[in-house]
Parts: sequence; C-alpha cells; structure tokens
Amino acid sequence: MIKLQRPKKPNILVLNEYSWLCKLQAAIAAYGSYKKIPKEQKDKLISHYRHQEIKTPLFESSSQKCAFCECMPAEGGHIEVEHFKPKSIHPNSTFEWINFLPSCRKCNGYKLDHDTVKEPIINPYETDPEEVFDYEAFRINAKKGPHEIAGNKTIAICGLNSAGLMQPRANILVSLFSFSDSLELAITDYHEASTDIKKRNRVRNINQAIERIELLVDPGEKYSGFCKDFLKKCETYQKAKEIVEQVAA
Repeated sequence: MIKLQRPKKPNILVLNEYSWLCKLQAAIAAYGSYKKIPKEQKDKLISHYRHQEIKTPLFESSSQKCAFCECMPAEGGHIEVEHFKPKSIHPNSTFEWINFLPSCRKCNGYKLDHDTVKEPIINPYETDPEEVFDYEAFRINAKKGPHEIAGNKTIAICGLNSAGLMQPRANILVSLFSFSDSLELAITDYHEASTDIKKRNRVRNINQAIERIELLVDPGEKYSGFCKDFLKKCETYQKAKEIVEQVAA
C-alpha cells in the first residue's frame, strides 16, 4: 500500500451529487431503510457512482492499481469504485467523492460492508501507509504505534496476507535478493579497481543497476510499497547509493 493523492472532485459530482442523494434518501424514506429498497430500483439509484467521469480520475490517482493491495487488474479482478464507508450502512455517503477508493474485486469482496467508522482501517488517501506498515519477508505487518490497531484491522479485513498476495511478493523477493547479491559483487569490484578509470566504469555500472531496481518502487508499478520497504532495509543498496553519491560529489 502506498500514499495516494486524491484528485479534484469531478464536475459530474459537483453538479449532480445533491440530486442523486435526494432521490436515494426519498427511496430510503419510502421503504424504511436502504436495504429494503428493491434491488432493481436500488441499482438504478446508486449506479451514478460508476460513471466514467468518476472512475477515470479515481483510477488514475492509483496508477490503475488497487488502493489496498497494489495489484494490477489482471491479478485481482477489475478495479472498482469502492465505498470506504459502506453505502449499505452509510447511504448518505454513497456519492461522496472523499468516500471513493479504487479497489480490486478481491479486496472489495473481502471488505464487503465492514464499517470503517466503528472499526477504522487505513485509507491511503488520508494516512501514509509507510507510517503504518512494514514487511517481514513477504508478509505485511502493522508497526507499533498510533496506527497499529487500524493497520492490523486493514490487513485482516482486506486479506493483505492472503496466499494470492504473498506469492507474487515472494516472487519479487527472489528478484530483489538476486539484485542485492549482484550489487554486492559490483561493490567488491569497485573497491578492487586498480585505476581511476576502472573505478569510474564500475561506478557507472553500479548506478545503472540502481536505476533499474528503482523502477520497481515507481508508484505506477505493482507492489511498489513492498519493494520500497525492501530497499529501505537493504544495506547493500544503501552502500551502493553512498558510493555513487561520493563519486558524484
């Protein structure tokens, strides 16, 4: 999970949110509750939140990834507009822009109608996940601190340590360790270089390797939060960065 920036509220919501909500509230009053509205009528009343003018900026804000697990659509099912506060419990938030998140079908299905007001979970538009989570091998954990309870609840509710998510993390971890081993050899070669020209060439190789691996932490890449956490803890990567910076200074 990574920090997301919510884009400007779409104009279609600015113009229509109030009228859409009024019609939904009228149906709730007529039938006695949100859940008692006949399905066909309810689907018609709430379908506006799936409008393309809403989905496009929302999905672009997460680079087309799930806001919770960071998978791409092909891995977790199509990205959907998820209501952070479930509309079945908080119908007045059905069309609130700040209540929308891009979520894969799996995370949306895991979360279902969990009441985030009564039992808060992490909203990456509001809280920086780096302050909440870290990783041990390919498992995500909540750090001790003010967000620990919400972090653990997020992991449980969204299934962030499910086999379907640990497997791709494990595959990436193999590549990351392979990178670390190769970089360690490159650092050794640098220190063993006998001339300034050889040192410069080997620094160039180290820098190119760093640039390649840093592509994995780009916000548009899947599981970039996991990769960023690995590099933050990788001593070999830090040593390589120091060498490049010292030579450039």
